[in-house]
Amino acid sequence: MARAEEEAPPRPRSRPRPATQGTLRNHLAGRVDPLTSAILVFPLFITYQLGILLSRGLNGVDFVTASLVEFADRDLGNYLIALSVMLAGYAAILILLRRTENFAPQAFVPVLAESAFYALSMGSIILFVMHRFVDLVPGLSVGGPLSAALASGLRFVDVLVISAGAGLHEELIFRLLGVGGLSWLLAGVTGEKRAWVAALLISSLAFSLAHHFGPSGEAFSFAAFVYRTLAGVFFALIYQVRGFAVAVWTHAIYDIYVLGVLGV
Repeated sequence: MARAEEEAPPRPRSRPRPATQGTLRNHLAGRVDPLTSAILVFPLFITYQLGILLSRGLNGVDFVTASLVEFADRDLGNYLIALSVMLAGYAAILILLRRTENFAPQAFVPVLAESAFYALSMGSIILFVMHRFVDLVPGLSVGGPLSAALASGLRFVDVLVISAGAGLHEELIFRLLGVGGLSWLLAGVTGEKRAWVAALLISSLAFSLAHHFGPSGEAFSFAAFVYRTLAGVFFALIYQVRGFAVAVWTHAIYDIYVLGVLGV
């Protein structure tokens, strides 16, 4: 009997609950998967799509709204119906996933908490890095145009819409496509690691340059350019390690903080 007990196979360890169940421990156990990311960022999509009807917060890299407007035949009623159908579909998916225990609303809490931590610490980290090199590169001295950019004077609704649009669309273009897509395309030529580094640098530089083009583009400032390039690197690292949803919410919360708190 004793020998039989000794030879008995070990009991399998119980699997941890999915990260979507809403505990911080499970959330930090792995990268947020694409489906969960889509669920978690959809509120920002709705906030932005409804908000642009009331504000001047159209994002410069928003290629989704134009298609949605064309789909609605440029009719406001059709546009609102389309958004209502999307919102109803989103609610149905949440209910279905909730019933199958694949998602819980509490999953938003750890994502927002983690993203807020990154958002509120990112600026200090970047400024610290820039300050370390300011003696070698005097142009890194922060002030002037960068400080002026913070003095937004925007209404709170504009801040929310701009932040939601920037978090969603800029991460979609510069991180999901710029980092994820570009690294995938380059991997067969340079290898995965070099492809990722190249995609990181290219997407971060493009992210920073995008703020100086278009009708609402800012006058070029070397300090602001470097700051946003480093911000692009920061967002890219979050995207790679923690997933799309955390990168999007970090970006959105950071913009709310900069435009709504520092920019008042």
